[in-house]
Amino acid sequence: MRKIFDLENPLMQGLSTMADMLVLNLLALLCSLPLVTMGAAMTAMNDMVIHIVRQEERSLVRGFFRSFRQNLKPGIVFGLLLILATALLWFDYLCALTYAPPLRYGIAALAVLVLAVSLYVFALLARYENTLTKTIRNAAALSVAYFPQTLGMVLFTAALWLICIHFWRYGTPVLIMFGFSLPCYVSVILMKKMFAQLEEKHDGSEASANPARD
Repeated sequence: MRKIFDLENPLMQGLSTMADMLVLNLLALLCSLPLVTMGAAMTAMNDMVIHIVRQEERSLVRGFFRSFRQNLKPGIVFGLLLILATALLWFDYLCALTYAPPLRYGIAALAVLVLAVSLYVFALLARYENTLTKTIRNAAALSVAYFPQTLGMVLFTAALWLICIHFWRYGTPVLIMFGFSLPCYVSVILMKKMFAQLEEKHDGSEASANPARD
């Protein structure tokens, strides 16, 4: 029994991580209620998930709101861009269904691309200091350079949401509890190698490196 409740036990560590994901998801949803702050909330969640994956000690709630404040401006701008892009893609998809059904496949592909780049943008905003334009450009390049990881991130995120929406009676509570934090956790794990390579490559390079946040 002592081993079961030992904090070093993999089961207890897994339960602790799930509890952290639940708290982060609820915080992200709460801070996304004004909608315009969604980008800052997603960035703050990514920041805390990165610390969890890297096993770096930090107060979860306090760290979330600290990151939320630090990334408020770029988060708002990118969040609005993402909302606009999503609205345009949805409108185009509905029009394609009526007037040009074959075009819906191209629009779906663009939606996947937007999702992939967004996953990288939130992680890069959380980890590095850079202009939003460069961050988006870097995110697009990394999504191609690390295509296997990108594919895994997109497939997991899309599958979770599509399954939960299809079985909405059971899926809605899952989305409320883990709809954003769980895909973020999987994405950060898949990006772990990328972060290590980037920080090793740019370590000490003042001209090209972006300083990592504490």
